[in-house]
Amino acid sequence: MKRVILTLLVIFAATSIVHSQTILRGKVTDSSTGKAVEFASVSVKGKNSNFFDGATTDAQGYYTVGNLPNDTLSISVSCTGYEEHIKVIVCHGNNETINIDFAISNAVTNLGEVSVEAMRSQMRMELDKKVFDVSASTIAEGASVADILNDIPSVELTAEGTISLRGSESVIIWINGKPSRLDAENQTQILEQLPAESIERVEVITNPSSKYSPEGTAGIINIVLKEKRKAGYYGSIQAGINSRLGYNASGNIFYSNNKIDLFGSIGYSSRVMTSENITSRKTVVGGSDTGYLNSVGNTRGRGHNIFTRLGGTYHLTSRDDISLSAFGMFGKQRNNTDVEQSSNIGKLLSGNRNTSGANKMLGGNVSLGYRHTFSDRQNIDISADYNVWNMMGSSVISETTLFDTNHDNTADSTAHLYENQTMDIINKSLNIKADYVNVIDANQKIEAGYNGTFGRENAPTQTYSGQTPNNLTLNTSLSNTYLYDKFVNALYMTYSGQFGRFNYQAGLRGEYTHIGMQSTGYSTINKDYFDLFPSLFVNYTLPADNQLQLNYTRRIKRPDGRRLNPFKNISDSKNIQSGNPNLTPEYSNAIELNYIKTWQRHILSLSAYFRNTTDVIQRIAYLDNDVMYNTHSNIAKTISSGAELVIKNNIGKFLNLTTTLNLYYYYLEGFDYEVPGVGYHVIGNSQRDVTWDARIMAQVMLPWGLILQTTGGYRAPRAEAQGTTLANYSLDAGIRKSVGNFTFNLGVRDILNSRARNTIKIGDNFTQTDKHWRGGREMTLSVTYAFGNMRQNRQKERQQSENKEEKGYQLIEETVGITE
Repeated sequence: MKRVILTLLVIFAATSIVHSQTILRGKVTDSSTGKAVEFASVSVKGKNSNFFDGATTDAQGYYTVGNLPNDTLSISVSCTGYEEHIKVIVCHGNNETINIDFAISNAVTNLGEVSVEAMRSQMRMELDKKVFDVSASTIAEGASVADILNDIPSVELTAEGTISLRGSESVIIWINGKPSRLDAENQTQILEQLPAESIERVEVITNPSSKYSPEGTAGIINIVLKEKRKAGYYGSIQAGINSRLGYNASGNIFYSNNKIDLFGSIGYSSRVMTSENITSRKTVVGGSDTGYLNSVGNTRGRGHNIFTRLGGTYHLTSRDDISLSAFGMFGKQRNNTDVEQSSNIGKLLSGNRNTSGANKMLGGNVSLGYRHTFSDRQNIDISADYNVWNMMGSSVISETTLFDTNHDNTADSTAHLYENQTMDIINKSLNIKADYVNVIDANQKIEAGYNGTFGRENAPTQTYSGQTPNNLTLNTSLSNTYLYDKFVNALYMTYSGQFGRFNYQAGLRGEYTHIGMQSTGYSTINKDYFDLFPSLFVNYTLPADNQLQLNYTRRIKRPDGRRLNPFKNISDSKNIQSGNPNLTPEYSNAIELNYIKTWQRHILSLSAYFRNTTDVIQRIAYLDNDVMYNTHSNIAKTISSGAELVIKNNIGKFLNLTTTLNLYYYYLEGFDYEVPGVGYHVIGNSQRDVTWDARIMAQVMLPWGLILQTTGGYRAPRAEAQGTTLANYSLDAGIRKSVGNFTFNLGVRDILNSRARNTIKIGDNFTQTDKHWRGGREMTLSVTYAFGNMRQNRQKERQQSENKEEKGYQLIEETVGITE
């Protein structure tokens, strides 16, 4: 009997202890932007500074620490580039769960007698993505988003407008976490039109979980627009000029109180665009050169663009928020391209082709969202987004060709060709999302949701041709009506758990896809297929601020409308581009191993990755009757693997370095591609390539409050399906000075005038070298004026937080200091 009573007493005591323990939850945000801070370190200590437990904030800034005693606790939050924030509380012991939020501020440095805000890090590393802070970049002032992408490690925007990530062009562009419907047909013009001043940050997600779209085998680039949420009103006005006689101006304003958050922005820019394309092709027969074709093309134009954005969030209740936002862009540009050719192939001697173009772009997005919080553990987000992009263009083409029929290097006959071509491309899409989150307890979380994307592209093109400019008739072989539909319905679920030092997440996503195409000269094509996309993430927290993560995902890259459209682009009659309606998706299986080590002033991140891709979509080029034809095909499989090293160093209080080194191995299986309707085979041998790239970003705090930033990069040569892309390098710099509410910025992009894409293509009967160059060196000067009451509100909030009484605990001390 005594044993039974003793056992019951032990059980009762243990149960009492368990129920007296506390679970601590909360959210960490940036005090100046209101945005969540991911990968912040939260630690809890007792009276004698003995460590109880810790956690790292997730993508939404939330943290959970369990099994804490009802006692006096010291809770500290630290993150590189921010002041350390400490709250000392006394738990009352009558609640199992208490909520404590933190709003952390950028570090402040005293320079002589001047107190200035410390340098904000341009890039921060998180376990599932890398975040590039545009507002912290002095080079970003007066630039476009297209310029910014070239500054981000592992990302490249080529002179032709192609975006690649870790050497792969299979990357998807998002805006505010949602598909943007930007493809290679329109993304360059739109990203050049979007001003950097409207961008808060750019996120590079190389291996997203099942919660996110699996589109893009290389990953996702998410462009996040500014949308500050901090009590009060504040904003800025910016204006700038550049050395190409371009200019820009923009303004934004934000207002927030307990019931509503509002934001608005507008921007205008005028840009001068220049580019040069040089091609040298040799025809090879029996190992000997039998002819050549050289061409030099120069383009010059000016574009005028307007960007505007409005939106807000209304807090219906403490648990319900509704948001509405919209942004729009309007742009027009005129350009002139002149191409000079010389040749000894057949009777061709030389030629000139002039293209005068006028283009307009109108596009935008409307987004409606609703969020309901069932409890501090459950919430649901529902949103609908409508996107439309309209690209209208016309080209007037005149071509003169000189022939040498007697083969004496003298022109003895002339041919003229005149063409007028118009296009009106409309992209429309509707995206519907519902995301549910249920935090079961301190160690378990379930997420589930639906995502539906319904898009249509309408791309009619008409071409009129003739031998005189006043006698043009419709050329049906060069006119086309193209419709492209893509509908994707997806369901997903993820389960997250924690066991000791292990955190894991398993997910599964199912997608049903419908593709429909209609093109002049082709029968209607419909494709329907269903795919499953599993993902698995495992994190292990090592001692002394070490993180280790292993993840696996399956991904897909569906061919876009441009690559599927069989219409022939004849802007260069000797170098014709067309799509392939028979393309199928490419699939990949990706594995990443990430390691992050943090010190007080240094961070080291090492990632090793492996990606196996089947049905790879590659460019194919072949020569037929002295005309180069370019298309795409599913030709083979590839294996990509590599390692990415990122080192961030805060040296003293005045130097911030970020060094990125990528080393990757690429294997392309050999292929035999038969050109439809021609009977010609393009043979590609297996290729193995080891290449690398490096980038260094440096921020220096100079006397008198000056901040200097430089960015240098190098990309080694790398193999392609039929050749090689040669090495290239770049260097940018900028300097910033703040005086009161004014900020002055001077920047120089492409200091060495070296941003160019040089390629070598080798086929069975030709070799070809190409150089594509855009813009070159550019100097920008800008001034920004900031206004509002944000600082006063920040001080007021700190004063009101003292001795604050909360449910389940009492705040008895709060300190803020620089994290050393």
